[in-house]
Amino acid sequence: MSTPNPVLKAAAPILITAVTELQTLINTILTGDPATAGMRAGPAAQIFLGQLGLLLPELGTAEVGAVNTDVQAKLGALITKLKAL
Repeated sequence: MSTPNPVLKAAAPILITAVTELQTLINTILTGDPATAGMRAGPAAQIFLGQLGLLLPELGTAEVGAVNTDVQAKLGALITKLKAL
């Protein structure tokens, strides 16, 4: 089994939340009277975009942590190889 991408692994909880929000958007639009679905679409989309905007700082924090860990590990391995010369 291959090693999971650390950046994707760090983003997974945020992506799950985003997909859940998308599911809520679709349910909000499609549940109820079909004649009023168009009236529900605009507000539901605005709420969805707001929720995604709130996820961005969390995503950035998770990604920076994962990238920093990965870079530090690779730099540490490079330092070890150079010391072995």
